[in-house]
Amino acid sequence: MHTNSNKIDFAGTRKRYLQLGRSAVSIIKGKIEDQELFSQTDVIVNTTNAQLDLGNAGQCSKVISTAGGSSIQAECKLNYPRPLTLGDVAVTTSGDLKSSKVFHVYLPKWKQKGDEQNLETTVTACLEQMEMLSLKSIAFPALGTHCLNYCPYKVINALFDAVEDYNNKHSTTVVENITCVIFQEQMYQTFVSEAKKRSRLLAGNQKIQASGGTKYLNTNIQILVGDLVLQQADVLVYSSPHNMKLITGTGLSTEILKSAGSDIQDELNRMYNEVVECGTFAVTDGYNLRCSKVYHGYLPSFYGRNKRPERVLSTFVSKCLNKANEHKAKSVVFSALGSGMLRYPNDVAASAVIKGIQAFLSCTWTCSSIDNIKIVVYGGDSNHSKIEKTYHSELATINSVKGINLKDTLNQPIPRRGTKEYFYFKYNEDPRPPTNWSFFKSFRTIKDWSKERRSTDPPKKVQIDKDTFESIKQLFMKTIKNPSAKIKSITRNENLNLYLKYFQRCQELYRKAIVNGPCKPLAKPVLTMENLNCQMRRVLERDINEVYLFHGTKQDRVKVLLRNGFDERLASMNFRTLRLGNGTYTAEEASLSAHYTEKQGVRTMFLVRACLGDVFRTKDDQTLLKRPPCKKMCKKICTKHDEFFDSVLGEFCPREFVVYEKAQCYPEYVIKYTL
Repeated sequence: MHTNSNKIDFAGTRKRYLQLGRSAVSIIKGKIEDQELFSQTDVIVNTTNAQLDLGNAGQCSKVISTAGGSSIQAECKLNYPRPLTLGDVAVTTSGDLKSSKVFHVYLPKWKQKGDEQNLETTVTACLEQMEMLSLKSIAFPALGTHCLNYCPYKVINALFDAVEDYNNKHSTTVVENITCVIFQEQMYQTFVSEAKKRSRLLAGNQKIQASGGTKYLNTNIQILVGDLVLQQADVLVYSSPHNMKLITGTGLSTEILKSAGSDIQDELNRMYNEVVECGTFAVTDGYNLRCSKVYHGYLPSFYGRNKRPERVLSTFVSKCLNKANEHKAKSVVFSALGSGMLRYPNDVAASAVIKGIQAFLSCTWTCSSIDNIKIVVYGGDSNHSKIEKTYHSELATINSVKGINLKDTLNQPIPRRGTKEYFYFKYNEDPRPPTNWSFFKSFRTIKDWSKERRSTDPPKKVQIDKDTFESIKQLFMKTIKNPSAKIKSITRNENLNLYLKYFQRCQELYRKAIVNGPCKPLAKPVLTMENLNCQMRRVLERDINEVYLFHGTKQDRVKVLLRNGFDERLASMNFRTLRLGNGTYTAEEASLSAHYTEKQGVRTMFLVRACLGDVFRTKDDQTLLKRPPCKKMCKKICTKHDEFFDSVLGEFCPREFVVYEKAQCYPEYVIKYTL
């Protein structure tokens, strides 16, 4: 990654402004529909409404529709009958425009902090679409700055971040030229100013020297010699003054203030008028720094009142990483905490920081969003070479740090998904709670957790986090097909004994995958999986077709199902005829499962985990089924062959999914609602 070596023309007429990997980003003053300006551009991006009604959307959509002609709108209606959602890209030809294609995207209105991520999602989706179509050049408008209330400063930095991140992940990308087209003068100057800052920072980052690192579980840990304020990351962590007055601190806190701007101190003043507790931290935006968030930590000095300051430091590091994981950060950069005015011995500080990192990764190794952790030793410190050497030595022994109870398999790199090595790994894995559970955490095995519980203890009913709640709510409301539906609550059922049986059934499917390879995915994706957020999808195992599905039930059966699970043998007792025989029926649409709940009052529906494995598809009723058909396709119940499908998909309208073993479904989420 480097800045362009040619002289930069800030007048906006250059075709290459800033080099980010293989992609050159330029900022040009002009109109998005300018024919001469973009005659050599493959793609023009159009921000529009979800319904792709170009004439009734924003200014960008209107001018592209007018300049391109009616064929663009006609193509939208023909090929995209369903509304767009964030991250969708509708591709049409360009009509009378001189570009090859138009990418139509839907961008929600900015409402609160964090919505800036919508911009990066949109840009990344466009770049991925270009990769699929082997297109080289694309022109973006000033996304969301007109009627959608996005801050111009955030827009241009989101564009830069998305392009840089995409190039880091796709080093051989075909995308060569990315143009941002700005019509309004003041906004153009803002974009140019941010591009200049980015250019200087990229040049500064080249001077930072990497001094060794390692990979622990799924995360790269690296030691750098350089300057913290020049780092690009999702989160920066440092030790601040206890009163959060940055100007009164050491050199690093004043540099944070100088580089970020006065807004960062204003935010601290609004949140923290009093001294915060030792070992905690305040969270602010990054403002002009190259990060999304800054964690301002208050740490004890080594020779202060705290008897075990190294424990406070280690716990502080783990807390910061947990918070960064909640923020869905991918990269976190720490200063060399404990050095300088806090007067920690180098080996004590390095050991505490590395222990804190390892403790976090050991507990969240399968659900952490954090790919990279860096520790930056300030190069201007006369003692920096000794600090660097100490961290390097500590990092070399990371797999033997005392106090972390891990199986040997956890200390080995996890094989790549879809490989036979991965199937062996999953088949031999110790049963653990899912990584998204919050009471029974995944850092201990189910066997270890069970030692502390009696067989008569009820399962845990757990309140879920906001992101999970919103994801399930959105899925439910989209598929219930009843505008009067109202969710009363969503809780998670954490039942160790029941999940253990489900886990072991999944391992049986992995044993089959070792021989036969991964299960064949469904030709038409499961609707629930398309509408859940990536955090929920990520905890599922796609190699065995594990999915979330709905299951409706009566209120008097809820407690029994949460404790004992489903029983396919009882299905025929509840219904005279079953289209796919005796099994546990689930659906991808809440509207179908709602038929099996109460007719009035508060109703209950489960969102279940189901490992579908190899799926038998049928459009006909198969009322005699008691288990899935054999793979030789015997017409009657087979007693001759060994290979069977694992589940049945009734391709009715709507579709139904059936499993015939109770352990193959786990009732994880309980949705209470009214109509």
